[in-house]
Amino acid sequence: MVLTIFLSILFLILICLFVVAVANIFLPAVKKQILQNTDLLFSPLEKNYIFRNVDTSVQASQERAVVLSDPQKQKAERLQYNGINNCALIAKTYGSLTQNEYDCIGFGDCAAACPQNAIIIQNGTAVVTNECCGCGTCVAVCPKYLIKMIPKEQKTIQYKNDGEGEHIIEIPRKKDFKFWRNWYKMLR
Repeated sequence: MVLTIFLSILFLILICLFVVAVANIFLPAVKKQILQNTDLLFSPLEKNYIFRNVDTSVQASQERAVVLSDPQKQKAERLQYNGINNCALIAKTYGSLTQNEYDCIGFGDCAAACPQNAIIIQNGTAVVTNECCGCGTCVAVCPKYLIKMIPKEQKTIQYKNDGEGEHIIEIPRKKDFKFWRNWYKMLR
């Protein structure tokens, strides 16, 4: 009888040690290995959505931000700059790094200011993703006044800010990565 109780307690202790070892040693190692390989799995937009730190205190509005500059357009460089990457500094000192003074500088002052991490830099141009909550923080930060607030329902915006004529920006439709985001939250 005493031997049975002793073996039962010993068995329970071994199970507890096994659970602790799995939870504290094996799972973090597997999680770390999986997260190191995310470059092959996700585009920069998807990584920004899944692994972002979001300020939940920001209130959503019925507007969203749009950058009035085309990330697909080739920019003709006016000068080479190797200094501090700060849009406000470039705008005040040089005006622009490109031939077109209305091009986005692309150093990401707006992306750094965005509490939702909803702005990414593509091809040297800021792009507002669908995660924009419409707080307007980026509008105040842009030294070239290229970011405008528009209603969320609006699908396109027309603008003219250079000698090349009118441009039309199509607002991308929202892609839903909630499944993947929730899946990776389980690994955390």
